[in-house]
Amino acid sequence: MRNFISFIAITISLTLSINPSNAQGLTVKVITPNNKTDFCANQPITLVAQTDMGTDEVINFKWEGDLSIVEKNLGNILILKPNSKGIYTFTVFIKDNEGNEASSSVTINVKPIFKPILKLKNNRIEVEAKRNLPGCNFSYYIGNQMVNEDTFTKAKQPGKYYVLTTTPDGCTASSNMVEIQ
Repeated sequence: MRNFISFIAITISLTLSINPSNAQGLTVKVITPNNKTDFCANQPITLVAQTDMGTDEVINFKWEGDLSIVEKNLGNILILKPNSKGIYTFTVFIKDNEGNEASSSVTINVKPIFKPILKLKNNRIEVEAKRNLPGCNFSYYIGNQMVNEDTFTKAKQPGKYYVLTTTPDGCTASSNMVEIQ
């Protein structure tokens, strides 16, 4: 009898079941356009929370950061449109059906743009703020045609006058438009 009980005790087995997704853990990464972190003001920026599982299995996406620059929150996608320069950090927190949680952060650097102001004075076009924009490149346009600065400021041709300003960082902005009849 004693050998029989010992035999029973030895043959009892333990079954342990592990869900592979729980064993590996939930992960998330915030992806930026072209994996860049430097952007220009007034440029839309799309942040995507990318997980190692389908977004259908994630039941909660929560973003934190300067939400005042968010144009649209689509859950795993956040569309930003910062109007001014600054350094912004965004963190996404996710939770799956099993209760697992993960988070990821990204910091972006938004560089300024310089928008010149055009004014018509004494039958000439003046570009205000030009002296205050060192290192910027100015491109002068009448309609869709690029012209030199002298032709532009004399304002002799009819058309819509505007200036594109490009900063040393590559950020571009358009001035207001002045129409000459």
